[in-house]
This record gives sequence, C-alpha cells and structure tokens, in this order.
Amino acid sequence: MEISTISIFLLGIIPMLIIVASLRHKSRVKSEKRRPPGPRGLPFIGSLHHVLTSQPQAALRDLAKKHGPVMYLKLGQVDTVVISSPAAAREIICYGCHDIAFAPYGAYWLVLRKLCTIQLLNTSKVKQFASIRNRETMSLVKEIYSTSGKTVNLGSLLVSNISGFCAWDLFPSLQFLDVVTGTKRRLQRAHLQLEGVTDKIIAECEARRKERKAKNSEGQEVQGEDDLLSVLLRIHDEDEFEIPIKITTIKAIIQAQRQLHQPTIELMRNPDTMVKAQKEVRQAFDHKCPYGHESLMGELHYTRMVIKETLRLHPPLPLLLPCLCRETCDIGGFKVNKGTRVIVNAWAMARSSEYWDNAEEFKSERFKNSIADYTGTQFEYLPFGSGRRLCPGIGFALSTLELIVARLLYYFNWSLPHGMQPEELDMDTTVGATARRTNPLHLVASPYKVPIEH
Repeated sequence: MEISTISIFLLGIIPMLIIVASLRHKSRVKSEKRRPPGPRGLPFIGSLHHVLTSQPQAALRDLAKKHGPVMYLKLGQVDTVVISSPAAAREIICYGCHDIAFAPYGAYWLVLRKLCTIQLLNTSKVKQFASIRNRETMSLVKEIYSTSGKTVNLGSLLVSNISGFCAWDLFPSLQFLDVVTGTKRRLQRAHLQLEGVTDKIIAECEARRKERKAKNSEGQEVQGEDDLLSVLLRIHDEDEFEIPIKITTIKAIIQAQRQLHQPTIELMRNPDTMVKAQKEVRQAFDHKCPYGHESLMGELHYTRMVIKETLRLHPPLPLLLPCLCRETCDIGGFKVNKGTRVIVNAWAMARSSEYWDNAEEFKSERFKNSIADYTGTQFEYLPFGSGRRLCPGIGFALSTLELIVARLLYYFNWSLPHGMQPEELDMDTTVGATARRTNPLHLVASPYKVPIEH
C-alpha cells in the first residue's frame, strides 16, 4: 500500500517537473533570442580578435553587414553592443533618458560641460577669440612660406594627439598586465612629459595675467582675456562652480586636440575639387586685409561643402564615446542587459550606401542642397556626436578649421612630391579616442603671388 502511494506521487510530480523545466527552457531560449546577434567569440578574449586593428570602425562595419545594425560582442570581459543604423542611434541618443536608461552623467562631467558651453565655447567667446585664430593661422602660413617650395610635413605642423590602449579597459580583472607589459609605465612617462609642457604654458599665461592686473591697477586700461587658458584660470581663481575647477582639470582641457589635415589630403586626391575651392577662396580674399578673412567665410560655400564632405568620410570620432546601460532595456527590438557598453559607429553610418549615393567617393556637391548639418539631427551624419553628448566645441572647431583650410588654399599652390600620384596618397588613420593619421603627410607648398606680412 505504501509503495503504491509513493509510485502514484512520483507519477504525478515527474510530469509537473518536466513541464516546469520545459517552460523555463523556452523562456531562457526566448530571452537569448532577443539578445542582439553577433560573431562567435573565443574563450577568454571573446570577439576581441575581430577588432584589434588600426581601423576598428571598419571591422565593426563589416561585422554589422553580416550580423545586423544592432550587434552584440563580448570584448574581453566587457559586454558590448555596437549600433550601425541611424534608427537605433536615434533611439539611444534621443530617448536615452526615458525608454533607455544609461549611466547618469556625473557631477564632474556636468560641471565641465557647463564650463565649456557657458564660459569657453559660447558664440560670443568664439567671436572674441577671432584675433587669436588670425594670429595662429598666419603663424602657420609663415612657417610654410619659409620652406620656399620645399617638401613640408604638413601633419607635423598641424595638430596631432595621443591616445593609449590599456588591457584593463577590456579585462578589468587583469590590471596587473599593464604593469607587466610596460604600457602603464610608457603612458605615465608620456603624461609627465606633457605635464611639463602644460606647466610652462600655464606659468606663462599666469605671468601675462599678473602683468595685465598690474597695469589695470596703475590706471592703464587693459581689456579682455587673451585666450581660453586665461578664461580657465580666471574661473579657477573665482571658484564660481559647484565643483572647484582644479589646475589638473585645466591641464586636461588644454591637452584636448584634433587632427586638421584631412581636408588637405582629400583636396590633393581630388584635383578638380581643389581647383574649384581655390578659385572660390582667392576670389573672396584677393585685395582684402588678412585680418578680415574670417568675416568672409560666409562667402565660401563650396569650401564649406568640402569640409562637410571631409568630416563625413573622416569624422573626428568614428566611434562615439560609449554609454553604459544602467538597467536592462530594449534597443532596436533586442534585449540589452544591464551593464552593457553601447557604442555608436558613426563612421559606418556615414559610409553606408543605404543613406548616401556613392558613399565611398569624395563628392562635395552632395551637400549643396542637403539638410545635413553638424548638430547631430541627421543620424547618418554625426561627425561631432549628438544629443547630450554633442561636442560643445563645434563652433570653435569649425571656425578654426575653416580659416586654416581657406588660408592654406589662398596662400599656396599645393603639389605632391616628385613622381607621386594623387591615388598614391593613403588615407590610413589609427583610431584611439579620436582618429589620427597613421603616416606622415608630405606636400610641396609653392607660395601664391600674395606677399606675406611679417
């Protein structure tokens, strides 16, 4: 009788356990199906082998063609989702603080952004620093002019930047590797060298500020602030922000840099475009005072199209700065788990034939009647990001870039070193925090008929 009761109990409970296990398995399978597709990973490194190149944005674009515009990768120990479509990018950037919850911006980040948008890079400040842009770009022109038709390394004369890859970015539990391999030591050495330079720059600026204050106290009126650094040091002294602006913060801001020579390379690769842009600039600048050049930039419609097209093919941020998903959410119909890093591949969208005709070709004219601008509202074109992550220095960067390009076109006729053809110019870049040129850019600058004022 007892055996019969146990048998009946088991016959009843076993089917129930099977049903529960089956339902849990189906639920797990359904959940896994909702995770974005992606390439198979290897033990320990995940999908890292796919992207360890100087062109990770291109590698990710090629993977997205196979796996889709919302793609999952395990990069070392870090869960990562890469976005390669405007629709998914819009979902993140526009609705990130509502439907999709990402890691909140820290107070330090908010203060720095407020500092940039209100004190450093607002419209009035950009205009105020016109004299500095004029002085510095003319200094570049004079330096090139002094070469008298010799080959110059334009890349070394323009701005470059430094970035480093650390193992702990992708393997948080293996920070000791950067000590063993020497990466940390090399970065620290470079940092100390850069610190020495910025210390001297700050000291010189402080001396100028003291001299200006002394003259003002003696009744000699000296108005205005020389440069961005003067503004930063004034804010540091006045301590007007919720979080104090430290000297280390000032150093970090003045060390931020971007590459400026990509428009010149594209013009060398496209001689017809060079002729059109140069003609436009010289018609506008001829017989005009150099100090008035910046006020004439509004007349350079074609040159501005050249710059727009350059930034389409070579965005300063090929991969927009990553966000961290603060809680599990949906992106493009897929489940993205809490703690996942989300990266937007702006480079891939700007080169997609789905959104651009002849996407890989340099065609300035495509922007003639285009509504695409730099504000990040057209998500296939995000050279400076979008939303709350939009670069606050757009106005300052464009004013500088446009003036440099216009003056290089105006004051010089450019040619390639002897025997070199336009198609031989490589466009290789190395991507870290920003894109920078891999190989030096050597060109021959022959002065135009306009004399250079000394």
